[in-house]
Amino acid sequence: MLLVLILAIEILVSFLLQSTVFVGLSVANAVPDLLLIVTVAAGYHNSRLTGMGTGFFCGLLLDIASGGVLGIYALFYMLIGYACGKFNKYYVQRDWFVPLSLIAVSEFILCTCIYIFFYLIRGDLRFVKYVKSIFVPKMLYTVVIAIVYYLILTFLYERIINRNAEDEAFLAPESIVPEEK
Repeated sequence: MLLVLILAIEILVSFLLQSTVFVGLSVANAVPDLLLIVTVAAGYHNSRLTGMGTGFFCGLLLDIASGGVLGIYALFYMLIGYACGKFNKYYVQRDWFVPLSLIAVSEFILCTCIYIFFYLIRGDLRFVKYVKSIFVPKMLYTVVIAIVYYLILTFLYERIINRNAEDEAFLAPESIVPEEK
């Protein structure tokens, strides 16, 4: 239950930061995708199901805020959360390479899907221009911000959620093991 509460707070705070503060701090008209960072972190730290649920609600918030087709971002983020949850078995506590790589690759895949579903279908064939002007700045800005933001999320997962799980295991009757004689 604590995990759901923490994830809900992370999603809301990330959405508010992404849509207000970082819009004013945009670099090359790129805003870092904090909701993608939350989705990748949830999947990578916990499981595929947690990544999918987090991705769905992150995408649903973006769908509602954008006013476009309802469910397209939810689908993209949900698939990204599922894919990042597959890497949970490779989770190492102090490793930064895998999560930052997952964030960069996920951002590239997300930008490609957005290009295909929002621009290519309309007949816009300027893929190289789109890569130069949107893909690269957004991906770089997201990865740079992810270094600090992922550290905060890791702190939340390791200190608060894992400590609560240890406390519950200590207080649960199942955790009491009879001594052998």
